[in-house]
Amino acid sequence: QDIPEGEGSTDPARDRGIGVSLSRRDSRLQSDMSVEVDDVLKILKEFLRGFAKLRDDGPPREILDVRDNSKDGEYWEALAHIIPERTLKLWDALRAALLEYHKVLTRRAELLSEATLLQKQNS
Repeated sequence: QDIPEGEGSTDPARDRGIGVSLSRRDSRLQSDMSVEVDDVLKILKEFLRGFAKLRDDGPPREILDVRDNSKDGEYWEALAHIIPERTLKLWDALRAALLEYHKVLTRRAELLSEATLLQKQNS
């Protein structure tokens, strides 16, 4: 729970006019990793110096040119044949059989509707 400013505050950041509210978990972390208020600016400047190094345009050109791409063709060729020929033939046969089954069911539906129409005519 936050203590309003000026009412028995023991937080040096709060005493200097910096509005900081800490939960119980945050206050435990603060006691483990305390930073002096005067050092914050120095720490931020050091962080930003290191951060500028991280914002590079990627690895240097030398590293990019070193990559060996001689086996790329073999990789993609092997990947093109990842499904065995036997499985592909089985799928083709299943597709053909399902198309025939669909034709039979479609014809059966047509005959059923014709039979229903004839039954209505006969009655």
